[in-house]
Amino acid sequence: MEFKIFLTGDNHIGKKWNNYPEEVKRQLKDARIDNLRKLVALANDENCDLFIIAGDLFDYSKVAKRDIDVVAKILNQFSGTALVMPGNHDHYDERTKLWQDFLASKGDNTILLNSWTPFYLDDLDIYIYPAYCHQKHCEHNVLGWIKREEKGFLHIGVAHGSLQNLSPDLENKYFQMNEKELEERGLDLWLLGHTHIPYPGEKEVKDRKIFNAGTPEPDGLDCRHPGYAWLITIDEDRKITGKSIETGIYRFYDLEWTICSDFDLDNLKRELLENKPEKKVVRLTLKGRVDKELSDKLLDDLKEIEEKLFYLDIQNHLNLKITEEDIQREFSENSFPYKMLKTLLEEDEDALQLAYELIRGCKYEN
Repeated sequence: MEFKIFLTGDNHIGKKWNNYPEEVKRQLKDARIDNLRKLVALANDENCDLFIIAGDLFDYSKVAKRDIDVVAKILNQFSGTALVMPGNHDHYDERTKLWQDFLASKGDNTILLNSWTPFYLDDLDIYIYPAYCHQKHCEHNVLGWIKREEKGFLHIGVAHGSLQNLSPDLENKYFQMNEKELEERGLDLWLLGHTHIPYPGEKEVKDRKIFNAGTPEPDGLDCRHPGYAWLITIDEDRKITGKSIETGIYRFYDLEWTICSDFDLDNLKRELLENKPEKKVVRLTLKGRVDKELSDKLLDDLKEIEEKLFYLDIQNHLNLKITEEDIQREFSENSFPYKMLKTLLEEDEDALQLAYELIRGCKYEN
């Protein structure tokens, strides 16, 4: 007997993207649903038996019903059994309309893991132990009830919360767990959600018992990876192998680039335009000191590049390089500003920049 699990989580369907323009916001929001559709197709292609969402399928509890219905329909297209467990963003409360609507819309193949009790999948002879979230923040995890059943071919824990040494949780607010207490539960496999990076960090692993899904679709500038999910295979001897699959549609880049020459500009253009620029969301912080000619060229080139990227936000902190010609053009040769700026030109570019801007500002104010 061999079976396969497709593990995902932290899909955050309904995320609002408020800091972006309307059209960008709409497409990023839609991408998270498109990504779920892609995940189900991948799982079907791999003939997976289980499709497991380890929390935060939804970004918050007031997701639009139309999105809930679409998600339920997508999960119903999975050829095996889909298991959905609430995380801290979409925590379970029987009074929450989110889960009422989901239960009303879901297909027969989809199971909501909303009880702290073992769930038996008789067709696979597998026990699932869901440590779902009942609130957004909690100073303790909800693993205490878990005790391995005596029968069953395989025993799988599914939990949502921070994992020590992987997740930043300095205030201990997110159902924090550690590997030792997971192992002490005596289960064969743990499938986790909450941290948006995959764990283990290798592309392929063997004989590992703890997997964290990571987000399948990058969710902001602090997400440095392309989005991942896990394909996990268990053979008849309970040997476990895992393969990390790249799944994202959009990529986010937070770039800081120093421009001092044409060479720097060429390297920047190459960086921005490689690897599917039409799917790149970029915040570009420009630093350095350039002359007017290079500054104009840079801005013209970035205008062209912006049309090829999905979204580009430019934070321009460039300083204009002050030349002797600039000083001669602005100030008479024997004036005090001319002499001072000429001296700074030879000694201190930063002081020159500041002095030039201050003097020039006073000149035009008067």
